[in-house]
Amino acid sequence: MKRFINITAIGCCITAMGLMTACSDFSDYNEAPVDAQPSGNLTLWENIQQHPQLTEFASLLRRTGFAEQLANSRTYTVWAPVNGTFSVADYQHLGDSLVLQQFVKSHVAQYVHVASGDISERIHTLNGKSFDFLGNGNYTYAGQKINQANLPSSNGVVHLLDGMAHFYPNLYEYLRMGENIDSLRNYFLKYELTTLDIEQSVKGPMVEGVQTYIDSVVVTDNQLINRLNADLANEDSTYTFLMPTNKAYADLYAKIKPLYNILATTTVQDVDAFAKPSDTMTKEIQVDKEYLSDSLVRSVIVGDLVYSNNNVYNRWLVDKGEFTDTLRSTTRSKFSNPRDILAPVIQKQSMSNGSAYIMDSLAFLPWELYNPQIEANLANNVYRENSKDRFTFSSNMVNVPDSIAKRIFNDPLATRFRYLWIYPTSDYAKPDVFVELPNVLSTTYQIYAVFMPTRYQLDEDRYWIFDSGDEKPNLLNFQLNYCGANGKVATYSFSSKYLASGDSKDENPKAVNKTTAFTNDPYKVDTVYLGQFTFPVAYRGLNGYSPNIHISNPIGVFNKTDMATYTRDVRLAAIILKPMELVEYEENEKTRK
Repeated sequence: MKRFINITAIGCCITAMGLMTACSDFSDYNEAPVDAQPSGNLTLWENIQQHPQLTEFASLLRRTGFAEQLANSRTYTVWAPVNGTFSVADYQHLGDSLVLQQFVKSHVAQYVHVASGDISERIHTLNGKSFDFLGNGNYTYAGQKINQANLPSSNGVVHLLDGMAHFYPNLYEYLRMGENIDSLRNYFLKYELTTLDIEQSVKGPMVEGVQTYIDSVVVTDNQLINRLNADLANEDSTYTFLMPTNKAYADLYAKIKPLYNILATTTVQDVDAFAKPSDTMTKEIQVDKEYLSDSLVRSVIVGDLVYSNNNVYNRWLVDKGEFTDTLRSTTRSKFSNPRDILAPVIQKQSMSNGSAYIMDSLAFLPWELYNPQIEANLANNVYRENSKDRFTFSSNMVNVPDSIAKRIFNDPLATRFRYLWIYPTSDYAKPDVFVELPNVLSTTYQIYAVFMPTRYQLDEDRYWIFDSGDEKPNLLNFQLNYCGANGKVATYSFSSKYLASGDSKDENPKAVNKTTAFTNDPYKVDTVYLGQFTFPVAYRGLNGYSPNIHISNPIGVFNKTDMATYTRDVRLAAIILKPMELVEYEENEKTRK
């Protein structure tokens, strides 16, 4: 997001030391109209302050300091509202900077705009707003009648206006001034940076080796809004911005914060440094845990509050399309409960580039906003046991029908995904793989392994169908390596026996063997439930540091019975971590149906 603010130097050229030089060599402004009236020899400010119908307008110019701008050599047109056509009292409670931005600059534009002949102009004023200047003999500005036109001045022209140009802030401006949204505003403004735009500024002379500028243009850029892909200061854009009140912000913060129990020192297995699976190489990262946790929580809160009204999913927000059951934010996130999300709107404010919805709560589904399902694709971030002659990794791409993709990833659009095929190249090789689990939070998940069928073939449309040949299942163990609450690496062993016993804690083993291993149905995409686990610490934001699942094969290569029963080839598409809120929601949906 960028917005441009013109700051005009007093006089023609002002050095950093406050020196002034002549401006004849540097003036590139158009000239004020020549007129025989005495006002033509006076500046805009002099004409305004002595005009009996403009005393109220003059008081605001003086208060905001803009009178000085109208007294220098820069050329302007001023549409000055006459006394009694606006309420000065309405601006008493506003700070000078807001009065300048919201009122004064709505009535001032650069250069001379004379009311003569047929006029149909779109005037861009100093605060970036646009107003219509229309007429032929009789003229209006911003819909207000001009009762006296073309009062000449030495540095421009004044038109006396029977009314005021009404200011409608854009969304970024409203973010800066809206009531009861301080938490949201303070977070956004932390990312604001103002710098001098040398290319747009008008250079003056060099004074004692220092470059001076006739007119300095500074650019205010907000890196957070850039990351949100939302140009909230652009008057030609249109957005819907959900703005949580301080209460709504605090309530959501309290919900999310427990998911980010980040330690000052987090230790994980360093699988990249392993020479063999029995190695116990570790690495640790030290962070400012409070700062990182707070930053991540706040970034989640604001990450999906802005929606482009031009997006096909969202056009119904401005009554330009049919209602859809999905909203899509500017960061491309999708939300499936738009009616629930918009229900807590307590106030809707019309802006010059969209609408601000003031929200007393944020009713996003947790798994769609702050506690998502995690899908670790096994085609990425895997560890190979030893040299290539033991077993081989092959990453394969297949086309998957919508119904299957929905069952795996809960997304009917995910019709293509990669899966990992691990196959031995030796009679004595067994798969031994570590899969890193990205962005895990300090919460409880149900964990699944998604197996691919052992045989498939492609139909004429390149979609795959299952071959019912006589194939063998896998027999695999899964061990979770994670950081404990004490900051040290710990191991949790999943067990099929543990699940069969009804999740009795006494049955969960310290180690794994053939009796604890899991098997799969080789004739389908089989999502195998491994168990439930609560992670004591969070890993999001710790780039390169994550828990992992160790997948191993307990089959003895000299055991002829096991070798005849199970395959050593492994075809896995993903490890899925499903948060409990999503699990409970899906169970309730099944009950309702």
